[in-house]
Amino acid sequence: MSAKNYILIDWGSTNIRAFLYLDGKQTEVNRSNEGVTTVRGALCEGAFDRLTEKWFEKYGPMPVVMAGMVGSINGWCDAPYLDCPVDLGNLGSSLTKVKHSKGYDISIVPGICVKDPDNYNVIRGEETQLAGAFKLSPSKVYIMPGTHCKWVLAEDGKVKSFRTAMTGEIHSVLMKHSLIGLGAGDQESCVDEFKRGLECGYRQNNIIPRLFEIRGANILGGIKPCHVGEYLSGLLIGAEIASMQQIFKFTKDDSPVTIIAGDFFFERYKMALALAGLDALQLDADTCFINGIESIVKTI
Repeated sequence: MSAKNYILIDWGSTNIRAFLYLDGKQTEVNRSNEGVTTVRGALCEGAFDRLTEKWFEKYGPMPVVMAGMVGSINGWCDAPYLDCPVDLGNLGSSLTKVKHSKGYDISIVPGICVKDPDNYNVIRGEETQLAGAFKLSPSKVYIMPGTHCKWVLAEDGKVKSFRTAMTGEIHSVLMKHSLIGLGAGDQESCVDEFKRGLECGYRQNNIIPRLFEIRGANILGGIKPCHVGEYLSGLLIGAEIASMQQIFKFTKDDSPVTIIAGDFFFERYKMALALAGLDALQLDADTCFINGIESIVKTI
């Protein structure tokens, strides 16, 4: 981007972060809770203005590049997906322009997708983090834990394929809306119970027969009610590791696996990967995003 002043925005489902760059350096950050679950479509322009209007008033017109759920069908504008394999160095050449009533120069980074009879999958927002991760830690396998955990297979600097494990959402649903969490009450951390579930999930892989046993253990005194969530978390993550190892066929030679996450998730997935004989390396998600979107801007 030839402009010295510009704005970069991370616009997700629940939050927005806007970064102001002056003379190519980040100088200010504004935040909002008006993600796409709060504002959609044409209403996004108002949320954008509330975050940035003072910057435009003070520094004049400047280009804007956004990434995340703002480019989804529920966002401001549907930014098409790029089919895998994807060279993340080319994201800047596939931006989608956004119409603003004041004619601002606004673009959205595309998501990426897999279209395969055995795997239909989409990523929206994580592609920008991956662009940064590719620069910071070249790896064959990347894990992006969360409500919907992304497992990314990279090759020759490209995203070859990826899968999504709904581990976090399944944990939440089972704890809130099933017999497993019924009467469990407030939960406490317990590494021992997490590890016990982890080993069972990794060894068993097919955990369907194991789920009701958590309820039985709770009733019969085999587990403290306050540790049900920890055991369930281990069980789900262990099964996730075993399943993805089988799908991607990665081995010890593919170590270290790069985990893009904070300390809590990193430690948990590091423990899980150790069962598979794999080492792990941690990258901060925010650092990856900033490095990624800055690299995209430089290619425009």
